[in-house]
Amino acid sequence: MKAWLPKMLQSGRRRVLFIDGFAGPGEYKYGEDGSPIIALKSFTQHSAFDRMRGRITFVFIEKELDRAMHLKKVAEPYMSKLPDDGIRIFNSSFGMKMMEILDLYEDRQRGLPPAFVMIDPFGVADAPMHVIRRILACPSTEVYISFMYDAFNRFRAHPVFEDHLDGLFGCPEWREGLDIPEGDVRKRFYYGLYERCLREAGANHVLSFELYGKERLIYTIFFATQRSEGCDVMKQAMWKTAPFGDFKFMSGAANQLTLGIEPTDFTLLRKALHSEFGNEEWVSVDDVMEFVRSDKTEFHSGHLKTKTLRPMERDREIEVKPGTRKTRGYFPKGAMLKFVRP
Repeated sequence: MKAWLPKMLQSGRRRVLFIDGFAGPGEYKYGEDGSPIIALKSFTQHSAFDRMRGRITFVFIEKELDRAMHLKKVAEPYMSKLPDDGIRIFNSSFGMKMMEILDLYEDRQRGLPPAFVMIDPFGVADAPMHVIRRILACPSTEVYISFMYDAFNRFRAHPVFEDHLDGLFGCPEWREGLDIPEGDVRKRFYYGLYERCLREAGANHVLSFELYGKERLIYTIFFATQRSEGCDVMKQAMWKTAPFGDFKFMSGAANQLTLGIEPTDFTLLRKALHSEFGNEEWVSVDDVMEFVRSDKTEFHSGHLKTKTLRPMERDREIEVKPGTRKTRGYFPKGAMLKFVRP
C-alpha cells in the first residue's frame, strides 16, 4: 500500500479504488489490525498524504454480518479523513458484490477505475476465476490473491470441493493433478495451472510469493496485473518487506528465489540479462528496464543501473554505443547497450 498509493494518486484527476473482498472484522482477538485498518492507516498516515492529489474510495466487502458491523465501528475514526464516499462497507459475499460493482460501472458506460483488488478467502470458495476475468478486463486493475494451497491440497479430492475448485481455476484441469504424488511436483503443477488461468483471464504479468513461518508454508500470494509498472512496484514492496528470508518468490523466469537481505552481488540478474539480450546487436536501456520491471525476472528496476549495469560495464560485459550517452557509468533514456561475454 505504501508503494502503490503515491503512484496511483499523483494525479489530481484520478479516482482509484481499493477493494478488500474478504475484509473481516477490522481487528482480531488481541487487538491486531485487520487488512481494512492496515489499508486505511497506510493512506492516512502516509508520509506523502498531503501530496496525493487523486481521490480514493476504500470498498470493504464482508459476508458475515457481525464482522461487517464490527468493521464499521473500527473504521469510523478514519471516515472524517476521507470524502463522504471514501469508505464503503458492504455485508455481502465477494463474488456477488464484485459483480454488482462491475455491472454498475458498465451500466454507466464507464469502466472500473484503476483498482487494487485484494482477494483473501479463508479456503477456496467464493474467489471464482470468472469474476477475476471481469476485473482484469478493466485497464489499470490489479488483483492480489491469497492462494490457500494447504487447504486446497488437503481437500482437493473431496466431492464437496469440486464445484469450488472448478470456480477457483475456471476450468476442470485441476483434476489432472489428483494423482500426482504429494510434494513439490504436485505443488508446481497447481501453481503453474493457476498462473496460466490468470494469464488467460487477462493478466500480462503474474507474480507469486510463498510466505513461510518457521519453515512451514503458511500461504501463497498471487499478484496479477496488466502493467509492468504495477509488477515492478509489487516486487519492490516484497524485497523491502522480507529482510529475513521469510518470503520465497517465484516467477516464470526462475523456480524459486528466497527474498532476504538485499545482495551486493547481482550475478543472477546479470545472467538473466545475458540470456535475454545476449544475441541482439544493440538494445535500448529502456527495453532492458522494461524486462526487469516485468514478471520475467525476480529483480526490480532499482536493481538495474547502479547495481548491475555499472559493474557489468566495469567488467566489460556490456558496451555502450558511442553518442547515446555523455558520461561513463550512467545509462540515460535512449542509451544503447550490447551485452557481451567478458
